[in-house]
Amino acid sequence: MIKPHKPLLIRLCVITVVMFGFTFALIPLYSVFCQVTGLNGKLDLTSPDTFTRYKNQDSTLPKRTIVVEFDTNRNQKLLCEFSPQHTALQVTPGELTHTSYHVKNMTPKKMVIQAIASISPGNAAKYLKKLECFCFTQQTLQPGEAMDLPLRFWLEPEIPEDIYRLTLSYTLFDVTAHVKENGT
Repeated sequence: MIKPHKPLLIRLCVITVVMFGFTFALIPLYSVFCQVTGLNGKLDLTSPDTFTRYKNQDSTLPKRTIVVEFDTNRNQKLLCEFSPQHTALQVTPGELTHTSYHVKNMTPKKMVIQAIASISPGNAAKYLKKLECFCFTQQTLQPGEAMDLPLRFWLEPEIPEDIYRLTLSYTLFDVTAHVKENGT
């Protein structure tokens, strides 16, 4: 009885292995895709707590400025206010910049939120270095609570000359259910 089904079992096993392999390779493939196309610019978070330089050492060089726009997004079902302190800032590469975002829980329940950042154009992502960012950790908001979330960053002086404007975008997610589910 098994012999007539042997080719089918072999095909199903091969399909299962291929599907598992594809799923396992999806994250590196996505990273390569983003790198090649510049879509969904991922931020360089390799050393968010390291800050070695931020002042332009040569004061005789003209100071170049780059417009950094701040964008916010949230799920329509997420009942909170979320806005940047500034919609745009003139930033000098190599200098530390401070700003913040305002968030307010509009529900009668405690809420845990997580912000995910992206930058456009994607090739600018490796030149944006964050010293402090609310996206590094989850934020807990009590019912009706509002808070200002700090952001401190700098742009590397080596940022290409053809980048004169970039957008730093944060998408806010309610992760309360996930936190309760995992007990963290």
